[in-house]
Parts: sequence; structure tokens; C-alpha cells
Amino acid sequence: MALLMHKNKTWLIGLTGPAAAGKDEVAKSLKSLGVYIINVDKLAHQLYRPRTALWRKLVLTFGQAIIGEGDKINRQKLGQIVFADKRKLKLLNKLVHPQLKAAVSERIKRASHKRVVVVNAAILNELGLVKKVDMVWVVLAPQRHRLRRLRKKGLTLLQANNIINSQVRQSQFSRQADIIIRNSGSLLVLKEQSRKLLKNMLA
Repeated sequence: MALLMHKNKTWLIGLTGPAAAGKDEVAKSLKSLGVYIINVDKLAHQLYRPRTALWRKLVLTFGQAIIGEGDKINRQKLGQIVFADKRKLKLLNKLVHPQLKAAVSERIKRASHKRVVVVNAAILNELGLVKKVDMVWVVLAPQRHRLRRLRKKGLTLLQANNIINSQVRQSQFSRQADIIIRNSGSLLVLKEQSRKLLKNMLA
């Protein structure tokens, strides 16, 4: 990361952390304060549009079973396939990451007039963005909390554990961090942490 102490230039923050740690809630909180958010997961979803070159590659690689209503990629089914097999996850990343990185870079350029831009991405490091942002915020939470949140989304215990085990350890996320946000309390506490961090950064 490039820690730049600037007052006039756009602040580019990388917001990352493991699944269900709470980074999306931090992003929502920052957005409510006027921060421009680039949601990398949503960008990936857009890249999966039916009949695109990437869509065809995904269907050819992972089979017709991942096609859902309206010929859209069923991300839940795709996730069940790749999170259960690390080789398949690597293959998915090889197909998606180059296009996703290009899409993120384009969004960053478009937002160059903004005061603060946050790239919300669990795979910030995998996309090679850690060294491109000014600061990395990492959201961490106890594994039992993360499992509970994933189960609330309708996942089985096995599916939830597969997602958690497919990612790097929390300690590896910590090594990327300039700021660590520990999400072990209430949503209100998490929002207040986010507000204070933003205020201090812009002071």
C-alpha cells in the first residue's frame, strides 16, 4: 500500500477481510457518509452477464448446472462447486480476475474527482490492488460469528465452512492492513468505528 498523507488528492482505500467479517456493513456505513464505494463483488456479477465471452467460458468449464433463471449464472451453485474444490476455485479466479481487475481500474479512473474512494473487495490482494491503494482497512471477526452470519444466509454448515476454508487466514489479511477493524460487537459499534476512522483520516 502507498501511504500518502494528502489533503487535496483523492483518498483511495482498500476495504477487505474474510467472508462474513462485516466489510459490507462498513462499506454501507461509509457510503451513508458520502464515500464513493466500488463493490467488486457486484462488478463480478456484471461480468457474468448471459451470452458474454466470460459467461460462455464459465458454462463450458463448470457445466450447465450453473445456469439459472434467464440464463444468468447461478452464483450460489457456482460457489458450491468452487468452494468445495480449491483447484476449481483457482480455475475460476484465472478466468475472472483479469477482467475484474480491469473493471475496477476503470471505476477508479471514473471516480478520480471524488474525495474518498473505497474499493470493497475480499480479494483485494489477489487482484494486485493492495499496492495501488493509499490505505488498507481490514475487517476481522471471530470465526463463530462469521459461521453464524453465513448460516443465516441459508448455507449449510459444510458450505459455510468451505467458504471460510477457501480463503486465506485472518492473520494473512492482518498483514495487509494499515487499519484493523474488529467486528465482535454490535452493528452500531461497527458503524461508529467506521465513522471515527474516516473522520480521523480526513482531519
